[in-house]
Amino acid sequence: MSLRTLPFLFALALAGLAANPEPPFSRSPYVQSASPTRMHVVWRTEGPVEPVVRFGTDPSNLDGEVPASDITVRASLGTDKQEIPERWKPLRTSRNLGLPKLHSAPIGTFQYEARIKGLKADTTYHYAVYDGTRRLTPADSEHRFRTQPEPGTRRPYRFWVIGDGGTGRSAQKAVFDRMRESVQADGRPLDFWIHVGDMAYGTGRDVEFQTRYFESYAPLLRNTVCWPSMGNHEGHTSKGTTGVGPYYDAYVVPTRAESGGLASGTEAYYSFVHGNIHFICLDSHDLDRKPDGAMARWLKADLEKAKSDWLVAFWHHPPYTKGSHDSDKEKDLIEMRHHILPILEAGGVDLVLTGHSHVYERSMLIDGAYSTNATTAETFVLDDGDGDPAGDGAYRKSAGLTAHAGVVHVVTGNAGAKLGRNGTSPIMRRTIVEHGSVLVEVDGDTLRGRMINLNGTERDTFALVKSGKVPVQRLSLPWQPAEYKKPATSPKVPNEAPLDTRVLVAAGAEWRFRAGPLPGGLDWTRPGFDGAAWKSGKAPFGRGEGRFATPLSAGPAAPRALQIRREFTVEQADRITEMGLWIDYSDGFVAFINGHEVARVGVGRSFGRNAQGVSAREDSGRVYVDLRNVGSAVKDGVNVLAIECHAAGGESQDLRLDPELVAED
Repeated sequence: MSLRTLPFLFALALAGLAANPEPPFSRSPYVQSASPTRMHVVWRTEGPVEPVVRFGTDPSNLDGEVPASDITVRASLGTDKQEIPERWKPLRTSRNLGLPKLHSAPIGTFQYEARIKGLKADTTYHYAVYDGTRRLTPADSEHRFRTQPEPGTRRPYRFWVIGDGGTGRSAQKAVFDRMRESVQADGRPLDFWIHVGDMAYGTGRDVEFQTRYFESYAPLLRNTVCWPSMGNHEGHTSKGTTGVGPYYDAYVVPTRAESGGLASGTEAYYSFVHGNIHFICLDSHDLDRKPDGAMARWLKADLEKAKSDWLVAFWHHPPYTKGSHDSDKEKDLIEMRHHILPILEAGGVDLVLTGHSHVYERSMLIDGAYSTNATTAETFVLDDGDGDPAGDGAYRKSAGLTAHAGVVHVVTGNAGAKLGRNGTSPIMRRTIVEHGSVLVEVDGDTLRGRMINLNGTERDTFALVKSGKVPVQRLSLPWQPAEYKKPATSPKVPNEAPLDTRVLVAAGAEWRFRAGPLPGGLDWTRPGFDGAAWKSGKAPFGRGEGRFATPLSAGPAAPRALQIRREFTVEQADRITEMGLWIDYSDGFVAFINGHEVARVGVGRSFGRNAQGVSAREDSGRVYVDLRNVGSAVKDGVNVLAIECHAAGGESQDLRLDPELVAED
C-alpha cells in the first residue's frame, strides 16, 4: 500500500459526517484552484484571527509558511442600515470595514484565502492553519493536498462528478458515502471533483452553502479540489454578470490561466488542464449564450489553444434531457444546444457533463444534433451501442482532438434533489431515475464512466477509446429507447427534514393557548401581545383518539379551533438555514413567526374565525413541514411562534396539535 493511500483511507472513516466546524472556524479549511505550482487554502472564522498557514511534504515538519501578503481577508460586518449584534460592534473599525466584503455571510464572519506558491508538481503536501502561533487544525493526515501534474502528463486519473445535491437530506449523504466506499474498494483516491451546479438549495444563500455543501462534504473538501459550475439555484443570489454573490465568495477558480487553458478574466467561466485532460467550465445560467457573446468568443479561443489528449466540458443546463426538465422546451437548454455545442464539437469535445434535470441520463456517441425544435437521433448518432466494454464495447474515436468525431453527454442531476422524469430523449442510451453520482477514470487512450447509485450499485458503465484513425459514420436509423409512459399516479413521498437539526421548541413544551370561537386579526401572533388571560398547557393538545397532555373539551359545543403561542430564542438569525415543524395535527393548521405566516397545511384561506376550506387529514402521526420566509420572519433574540389548528366539518370531533420547532444546524 502506498503512502499516498494511507491518509486517504483514514479520511474515509469520517465520510458523510456533516458536523459543525470546530470553533473558531465557522467554515472549515478547504482547498481550491490547484495548479502544478500553486494551491489555495480557504477558511472562515467567527471574528478575526491572525492568519498563518504552514505547509510541507512531511506532516511532522511543515517548514513552509505563506507570507501575509499572499493571504486575502474578506469580512461581513453589516451595514449602517442593519441591526448589529452587540458582540460584533467593536469590530466595525475603519480598518475592518475597509476589507473586501462578503456578499451576505453572517455578521462577524471573516474569510481567509491563502495562496501557496512555489510548489512541486504532482506532489502531496500537508498544511495547517494557525491563529498566530496557536494551531487551529489538528495534526492529522487529512489536511493535505496534491498539486496538479505538469500539463501533458499521462498517468491514470480519477474524478467524481455530481449535480443537484445540496439539500442537506439523507439522499445527498448516501450518494456521498457510497462514492467514498466505491473509491475505497480499489484504493485509488480522487484527483479532484466537479460539481455541475445546484449545490446550495433552495436559493444559494450563504447559510445554505455552509450547511448543505461545506458541512456535507467537509471530509473531501479539506484535501481534494472541487471545480464548480453555477446552477440556477445559486443564481438566485449570485450573478455571473458581476461575479458577486455567495457562490463567488465560496470558490476560487482561475481567471488568468493559472491552471492552464486560456485566461477568461472572470470566475463565471474558465478552463484548466489536469495532466492530459483539458477541462472547460461554462455559465449556462445568466450569461449571453449567443455565438458572438463574450463567453462563446472566449470558448472558441480556448479551444484553439487546447492541445490535450482529452477534452471535457461541464456546466449546469443540459442540452439534452427528458428528466425533470425538457431540453426541447426550455430556453436555457435549447440555447446551449443550438449555440454552444457546435463550437465545442468543432473543437473535438469528448465528454459533456451537466445537471439541472433530476435524473441520470447518458447518451450514445453523437454529433450535430443542434435543433431548436424536437431533438431527433437520425444521422446524429455515430455509434448506437451501449458503450459498455462488457456489452457492445467502448465507443471509439480517433486519437487527439478531432472535430465532429462524437461526444458522450452525461446528465448527473441526481445527487440528492427530488427525482423526476417526463420522457425519453432519443439520443439517450440510459435513463435511470435513481439518486447517484458519476466516477470518471482516464488512463491513456481510455476514458471510463460509472454511475453509482445511493445503494452503492454500479448502474451504468461506458467507455471511450481514442486511438489511431477512426472513420466517422452517421447512422440513418440508429437504435432508439423505448417510449416512456408517465405513471398515472405517483406514490406520496413524505417531506424529509434536514439530517442535522437543533431543537428550538421541544416536543411536550408548555404553551399559552385558547380554544373555542376564534377572534379575527393577527395581534396574537406578534411579539408584545398580552396573553395573560390565556391558559397554560403542555403539548400535545387535543381530543378524540390518542393521549393528550392537555385534553380539550368534547361534545356538541366543543371548540373546533385552537390557538397556541410561545417564545423561543435565536442568538443570530442570519445563521439560520432552514426552520421546520415536526408536527402532528388534525385537521389543518396555520403557523406564524412574529406575525409572519410561515406554514399553511389543510386550511384553504384566511385564518382565525374567517378560516375557510379546512380539509380532513387523511393520514396521522408526526410529519415534517419546512417553514417559508424564515429569513424575513426571524430576528435576533426572542421570537414568537404561534399556531392555530382547525377541525374539519362533518361528524369528526378530532382536534389535535403537537408541534416541535427545529432549525437546520
